[in-house]
Amino acid sequence: MDTETKKGGKILKTAILMVIITLSAKALGLLRDVLLAASYGTSADAVAYDTASRLPLIIFDFVIGGVVTASFIPVFNDLLVKKDKKEAFDFANGYINAILLITAILASLGLIFAEPLVTFLAPDIDASTHDLAVSLSRVMFPMIIFTGLAFSFVGLLQSFGSFLLPAFISLVSNLIMVLYFVFFNERYGIWGLAVSMLLGWLVQALIQLPSVLKKGYRYSPKLDFKSVYIKRSLIMALPILVSSWVQPFCNLINTRFASSIDGGGAIPAMGYANRLYLIIVGVFTFVATNLLFPYFSKAEASGDKAEGERLTRISIKTLELIIIPITAGIFVLAEPIVSFIYQRNAFDAADVAMTAQALRFFSLGMPFYALCEVSSKKFFAEKNTLPPMITALISIVINFISVMLLSKQLGIAGIAISSSIAILANAILSYILRLLKGDKMLCARDFADVLIMLISAVLMAVLVLWVKVFYLPNNILALIISVIFGCVIYILFCALFGERLTKGTLKKIFKK
Repeated sequence: MDTETKKGGKILKTAILMVIITLSAKALGLLRDVLLAASYGTSADAVAYDTASRLPLIIFDFVIGGVVTASFIPVFNDLLVKKDKKEAFDFANGYINAILLITAILASLGLIFAEPLVTFLAPDIDASTHDLAVSLSRVMFPMIIFTGLAFSFVGLLQSFGSFLLPAFISLVSNLIMVLYFVFFNERYGIWGLAVSMLLGWLVQALIQLPSVLKKGYRYSPKLDFKSVYIKRSLIMALPILVSSWVQPFCNLINTRFASSIDGGGAIPAMGYANRLYLIIVGVFTFVATNLLFPYFSKAEASGDKAEGERLTRISIKTLELIIIPITAGIFVLAEPIVSFIYQRNAFDAADVAMTAQALRFFSLGMPFYALCEVSSKKFFAEKNTLPPMITALISIVINFISVMLLSKQLGIAGIAISSSIAILANAILSYILRLLKGDKMLCARDFADVLIMLISAVLMAVLVLWVKVFYLPNNILALIISVIFGCVIYILFCALFGERLTKGTLKKIFKK
């Protein structure tokens, strides 16, 4: 077995471990959404809550978003490698104070301008739903501050190689919301749900504080904008910020167009589909890229370009090995998946059909999302923030044009397809820019492996659909059998066609 295959197997093991850890947190997030769907479906309350909860997060993503960790980790790691802990923590302290100041301003502006912001985000919802969304958004706007603080702590802990706690923080916040549904929802309704979401984000920050202090961090209110390191991070911030706009822009434009579909019911339907999509793709891409980003930064700081390129190639192949079959499986099994997860009480068959349609076409962007994540993290680690900014701006334009063209003809499916088209454009442009930079992200054999993954996934999807339609009833057991059958078929096809990561992993398993 060659060195690269061994390296791939090692990263695959680490990724699987991180997936298991993250799944324990995501499971509660999924349960939270199941309870939300069961309680409110796509009703007016659900439309108002979904609109209101999106506002603070979209504003955070647009104004500060990916900057929090992406501009923090490279500078902090530079200081750890080239200076000492004291200078690194001095920078961290100033950086966190800057984040707190910016997020406090954003939260204040959100409270003041909640009404026009809701009008802009969801222009076609009725007056009573609009008023409720405005009031709920004012409850949730302070979570912008807690979000900024939580992500700052994540960046600090990941810089020290601590990934376990950042992977678990959402578990506690999701648990708070699940407990609210179980014990308090009937009494306090949608208002209490907004408060529980706010509390959940506060807890995400507080739960990391003991570990941050244990690493040696001590808070000070000092903020020196003249600091060379703060200036460096701020210089990096704008292009990093713009490069992270694809997802929030898609959310914003999708919500605006969805507000005119089914009386605004498409807003929560797309919310359910998008959150399920993000749970699935996030388990793999966010885990892998967050795991790799500090190593990218350290390889760049130490001048080990070859190691950075190896990590890039192996992480792309490992992610695609997992995500490509998931995409194929979701495309053919979207309705039974959505029905199994959400259909109960207020969430009826019509809601299932609408949500499944969105999920099916959202899923087409998954493999390209993984490539975008790896590529952008590599650029950020190199402190080369211009290429991701260029690709993001072009993708935003493509998304806007495609959603205007497709949403009228295809409804909610057209909106989801537009998001996938934007992600595809981002991935292609990112790959081209890395090639122009001189990076050989994937060699010919790597492309052959990815092609094998794609062929295996398509064959798997055809066989799963054939077995399900002709031999299995339409129930939960059939869905489980279809998923297991699909996994086995995909692995067998990959091994049969000679895909290296699969063959190497299977050989090690059988050898042991």
